[in-house]
Amino acid sequence: MKKIILFFTAVILSATLANAQTPIRYQGEVDAGYSIGTGLLSQNRVNLHWVNGIRVGKYFSTGLGLGFDYYHQMYDKGELVLPIFLNLKGYLPVTEKVSPFFSFDIGASVGLTEGVSGLSGLLCTPAVGCAFKTTKKSAFLVSLGYNVQQISESGVSINVNAVSIKLGYQF
Repeated sequence: MKKIILFFTAVILSATLANAQTPIRYQGEVDAGYSIGTGLLSQNRVNLHWVNGIRVGKYFSTGLGLGFDYYHQMYDKGELVLPIFLNLKGYLPVTEKVSPFFSFDIGASVGLTEGVSGLSGLLCTPAVGCAFKTTKKSAFLVSLGYNVQQISESGVSINVNAVSIKLGYQF
């Protein structure tokens, strides 16, 4: 799966770079959200994520993300998990100020606190949203996604999937 994503990222970037008129610039993003657990082991969590990457023209961005997910219902005291992921976004500007987007995060999460220490697992989050430009290079973001999260130890994997609602700021 990683090879496929890297391949498509390389193809998109090389095709875009071939067109010398396509501007490439730094793009940062910070998102805060809440994820409502689904399934047998439904665990709600608070999310705070950062993405640092590049914007390629008006239609595409990619970057590396890092964040904190706080599972406040787990083990009666809460647990902290560190997601590390690749973020891909495709935009469809409908006006100068409004751009709906599709976002896809793929990576892993690592347990940070005692109850989840040593645990890690796959993270995959497809989402749809909209960017509302506030200035030429910044925007307010709203998104809705489905967070597929596995926590694994010694070959045993537990799914703690959730519906994710996020608000963010892009700069």
